[in-house]
Amino acid sequence: MAAQAGRAQWRLFFGAGSTNKQASAKHLNDRCGAAPVQMASYQVTEQIDGWVSNRANDFVECVRGSNLPDAPKKQLYTINRRQLWFDREPMDGIDPAMRALARSIMRHVMGKHRRPNLRGISPRLDMRVATIEKPRKTKFADLWAVLRVPNRSAVAIPLLGNPRFNQRGGELCPVVQLCTDDANRITIRLMQDMTGPFDALRANYEPRMDHLGIDFGLATLIATSSGTMFGRGLISDLTRIDKQIAGIARHRQRSGGKPRDSLRYRRIVTRLRGMLKTRINATLNRIVALHEPAALEVERLDFRLPALSRRMNRLVTNCGRAVFRAKLADLEDKFGITATEVPSPYTRQECSLCHYVDARNRRSQKKFACRWCGNAIHADVNAARAIAQRRSLGLGSKWLGKAAILGVLVFQHAKRFSRPLGTAADPRLDNPYFRIWARGARMPQTQAVASCV
Repeated sequence: MAAQAGRAQWRLFFGAGSTNKQASAKHLNDRCGAAPVQMASYQVTEQIDGWVSNRANDFVECVRGSNLPDAPKKQLYTINRRQLWFDREPMDGIDPAMRALARSIMRHVMGKHRRPNLRGISPRLDMRVATIEKPRKTKFADLWAVLRVPNRSAVAIPLLGNPRFNQRGGELCPVVQLCTDDANRITIRLMQDMTGPFDALRANYEPRMDHLGIDFGLATLIATSSGTMFGRGLISDLTRIDKQIAGIARHRQRSGGKPRDSLRYRRIVTRLRGMLKTRINATLNRIVALHEPAALEVERLDFRLPALSRRMNRLVTNCGRAVFRAKLADLEDKFGITATEVPSPYTRQECSLCHYVDARNRRSQKKFACRWCGNAIHADVNAARAIAQRRSLGLGSKWLGKAAILGVLVFQHAKRFSRPLGTAADPRLDNPYFRIWARGARMPQTQAVASCV
């Protein structure tokens, strides 16, 4: 049923340019009733909209990394912001050629990712179909989930709570979600309204610092601008799991199948996602308890590492981004800690003291030594501090491209420092990034504007 509703929503998306939760699905009502069909349509639409939102972010990255002039880029950003890639209606101020280019870019971006598997959706049922009841006589279960489907008998499922669920203190919502694991076992998920407990947590939270920069990686899971580092043993675990996944993938490909068809492969991927979720959540909770920041400055999330295979990098990136952003949203709900994503180019080559950017500053995965001021520091901590300072340098806009960021850093450093400090040679003269400055060129207009963003 979800797959059929999904096909109708995809037709709307490519025809009218957007999905529609209120689209009629009466032809499916004879299967299990109108209410379950409507709930499935809502859930399918949410899944498609979430996938399309991620592709919109990929669209921005594709345009930002192109060599197009600023005017066409602004038109493409406007089309992307309104999500009108496939809408055929004319737009004021938008060149039809840019509409065609936007469609081509979006098709290219969507072609690089599989569409969501709507057959694997876990049904979410509200009070029209499922109710939560307390036991009346026996203590055989903490709660009972009663499912009522038209033309069928009611099904009562006993539920046992866990300590974490019982200690949250939220108000139970009249919603039940049915989930299945790799062994096709059905589990029941309940939801709680945490508005009251979260309001109390935000009222009692008193920040001790205004901003904290966070550098997220795999060799070191998280490094902060305060100098703390967490999760330095993650890469060894990922390498071990990568070997297992690569072995299964090679075997399945030789036999003509797909890796995800293997039960063992799916279990390893599930374990990998659970490990990342546990470590990311625990690390961010530890950072909040240790530093108590009011706001977090986070680089654009990219969890790739050359030591891992392409398949493993893709799994870690997709899972890590989702878990990290979900946890940041949870921290904002609980404590009011805002998170700002800043562009990440050159943060690992930029000195956090003098902001001199040079590829030779990064001596190794751990060592950073500035060739201008001599600042020697752990590379991940330096990157976290550079991230924390991006907004004050005028580099906090997520729309800035790599070239614009490099131009701002180069010209600001050249303007601030006229000669080397305590050395006879100027390291900028043999630095490829400073070739424009060495020729006596002025700061480009687009970069001058970017420096004041």
